[in-house]
Amino acid sequence: ATASVVLYQAESALITTTDGTINATGNSHELSVTVLPATFSKLVVSLASPQVNGTAFTGTNTLTAQDAYGNTVTSFNANANNITVS
Repeated sequence: ATASVVLYQAESALITTTDGTINATGNSHELSVTVLPATFSKLVVSLASPQVNGTAFTGTNTLTAQDAYGNTVTSFNANANNITVS
């Protein structure tokens, strides 16, 4: 048999296949897969709530670099890739 698998979430996963035989031993195969984040795609803002219009932000607010699938891009370097948030 042949199967296609598309993985988007950056994580380690274990893919297991079997031949469908119930209660048989030695009929499964496992493949360990590690999915890494794709390239930088967007910045995501997470604001502490509530925020009030016309006043300075309060609390812990974060700006996170993500790929197109919502995974955090840990290799993004704001010092090397200057950004302006307005």
